[in-house]
Amino acid sequence: MDILSISAANCRKCYRCVRECPTNALKIDQGVVKRIWSRCILCGLCYRHCPHEAVDAQTGVKHVLDLLDSGQKVVACLDPTFPAVLDRGTPGQLVTALKKLGFHEVWEAAVGGDLVTEPYRSWLAQHQQSSWISSFCPSLVYYIQKFVPPLSGRLMPIVSPMIACGKAVKRLLGADTKAVFIGPCISRIWERMDRYGKEAIDYVLIYRDITNILKERGIDREEQDPSEFDGPRSGQGRILSFSGGVSKCAGFDPDLLNLDYVVEAGAPEAIRALKQLQEGKIRSRFLDLLFCRGCINGPVTDKQISGPSRKQIVVEFMKSQDMSRPTKKTEGPGALSHLDFMRSFRPRDVALPDPLEAEVDAVLAKLRKSYPDHNLDCGACGYSSCREKAKAVVLGLAEMEMCHHYLLESQQGLYSQLEKSHQQLKSSHEQLEGAQRQLVQTEKMASLGQLAAGVAHELNNPIGTIMMFSRMIQREMAQDAKWQKDITLVVQEADRAAKIIKDLLSFSRETKVRPGQVNINLVMEEALSLLVKQSLFHNIDVVVLLDPTLPRTFADSDLLKQVFFNIILNGAQAMDGKGTLTVRTQNVDSGSAIEIRIQDTGKGIPEKHIPRLFDPFFTTKEKGTGLGLALVYSIVSKHKGSITVDSELDKGATFSILLPVLNQEDWLKRENQAEELATGLEGKYHESQRKNLIG
Repeated sequence: MDILSISAANCRKCYRCVRECPTNALKIDQGVVKRIWSRCILCGLCYRHCPHEAVDAQTGVKHVLDLLDSGQKVVACLDPTFPAVLDRGTPGQLVTALKKLGFHEVWEAAVGGDLVTEPYRSWLAQHQQSSWISSFCPSLVYYIQKFVPPLSGRLMPIVSPMIACGKAVKRLLGADTKAVFIGPCISRIWERMDRYGKEAIDYVLIYRDITNILKERGIDREEQDPSEFDGPRSGQGRILSFSGGVSKCAGFDPDLLNLDYVVEAGAPEAIRALKQLQEGKIRSRFLDLLFCRGCINGPVTDKQISGPSRKQIVVEFMKSQDMSRPTKKTEGPGALSHLDFMRSFRPRDVALPDPLEAEVDAVLAKLRKSYPDHNLDCGACGYSSCREKAKAVVLGLAEMEMCHHYLLESQQGLYSQLEKSHQQLKSSHEQLEGAQRQLVQTEKMASLGQLAAGVAHELNNPIGTIMMFSRMIQREMAQDAKWQKDITLVVQEADRAAKIIKDLLSFSRETKVRPGQVNINLVMEEALSLLVKQSLFHNIDVVVLLDPTLPRTFADSDLLKQVFFNIILNGAQAMDGKGTLTVRTQNVDSGSAIEIRIQDTGKGIPEKHIPRLFDPFFTTKEKGTGLGLALVYSIVSKHKGSITVDSELDKGATFSILLPVLNQEDWLKRENQAEELATGLEGKYHESQRKNLIG
């Protein structure tokens, strides 16, 4: 039977129990808290500090209930701390309630404290040349046996008050009488199981068990008539529940300057005292040590009541007792004088061999806690230092994840990786959407091109005929003829229609790209040299900012020149021949791309028009065909680039062209990828786009 168990259902993995355990008997195994029984001393700190009641103590309460129901003679032995915990009603009412449960008699276990007082004094008087450690606290005894085994021979070879009380019960009421100890200590359960405990105590219950049993059986302590305690009358043994109580009973002078004895309560303090005793730094005759801060602060006492408050309740009970209660003949010293209270303690060394320093250093490096610059020694994992924690990892007593800082850094690293992956995925998604938009636009323009080619072909011959005969009529008609003005208008409009048809035919033809190594700056300079001489540019200030470090790239210089022509000319027209036109080239994306920016200070483009700016036949000009920017978009797309527009009304517009820096191998590779993408999406978009455009 596991005396202490951890409920996986109730455990919320706060790991407070791991941090509180003084012997590192708890470890985290794949996220689950597990107990290393060889290291556990049953101090109950895990039980006391668990905020979610996931730690439970197995006391054998069912066996006790069976005993009570069977009618056997069973005696309840109440620890001296009971007034501060089982405090509903008076102590006398508690006695009556316990007897209603089936207990034959109810004793104060402080009787055992009185019985071991004389053996303590006698032993210390006869062995003054050595330092002795109180064997009153079973958790302290187990700690010494397991972790400081050389000091096992310094433990007072005298049974605890619990065992002494059980011996008295068996002597006075018969060996077949069952003795049940009730108190605040979980380690007493294990003490009952050793050779000395089995002779005196049959079961150990904790206060919670008694409270639950009384509630289940409907027995209200406060409604009972008070009864007297049974058994021998208790005396000074009641103070053993306080820190320093053993020293007082042993007869030591309480003078603060008396170095004959040492009193320490609490796990860290007791452990340090033992270490210093082993090192020879403490030379006192007697060490009164407790793992709890006195039994009144035991692991199953009420957490809501402070230690001083509990002490006050116990002291008031002691003062209230009627010391004149008559003593039965069978309760006198003579009846118990032949009881043997001596015992022995043997070491139970659980020490493991020290791991190799290289193995420890390797774990510290993984934890990022290498000495002397990165160790924290915060103790949050339950170990006193990062090195001790690393040793435990090597020995299999702990996991690296028990280090909260390591776990936090690992989670932060994982979060950073996820964030980076998210950004990469987002970027890839945006690139894919851009590629799909470009493909749809390309499909759209291809469909429009086919439509335009058909329309232009059908209109070309009629328009040609109209132009031919209208010119003939114009030449043969006298200059002052009545219809000369009208026929001249017909000729002009026919010429305009012919130009539109020519543009349609140019748009509909598949633009063949003839790439080669190109210097973008030279292409821009050539385009500007042809345009700035036109009268439209005479009042325009042209600012040219070309990056001289621009790399060469694989492209068609003639097609790019056509792109620059269209955009620059549109900008000049938007400024009505007055303003500033800025042309800039630069490296971007660490030299993997070239950006060309053409900015004007014209009227700007309304925001609602920007999404349709590159659509064929969309124009805001009175005499425009709406094919210029559509052709620009087509050429830039064929160069694996992109084009965007930023504009603000009355401040101008900026066209940004982004072209990748490619060599011939890169160009061919991207050409193949574009063909594969077009083939995969053609069935999905091509027919629907064509139908939308035509219908």
